[in-house]
Amino acid sequence: MAKQPMTPAGVEDKITELYLLSDTALAAEADAVQGDFKQWVKDNFTLRTDQEDYLDDLNERISTYFGSQCSICFINKLPITLIYPTPPTGEYSKWTGSSNTLDVKSEGAGAPVATGTLTFEFTYTV
Repeated sequence: MAKQPMTPAGVEDKITELYLLSDTALAAEADAVQGDFKQWVKDNFTLRTDQEDYLDDLNERISTYFGSQCSICFINKLPITLIYPTPPTGEYSKWTGSSNTLDVKSEGAGAPVATGTLTFEFTYTV
């Protein structure tokens, strides 16, 4: 799979590409993103130096949480979007958050069945 830019359009293109994979290949991607969210992002997106540095500094708990959310979405082919506004000029702090409308259940064989959407959003404080 080709690397995409870390932009809203790049995330949309990556999700479209993923959801065209076979179920087996998609399950492997779901396992990979859950196992190491940061590495999966690096393997699938072209990152600027500042984006890669920010990703490297992301707390492990939040990284694990993001990976779990993505994994559930991948397996169920749910929408994932990115809101990434242009940063302000001057000094600022960057925040990464996710919000979702996921409804996740375990079916009879224990597999996750989910509906909903996942959104990642970058915000800035000056």
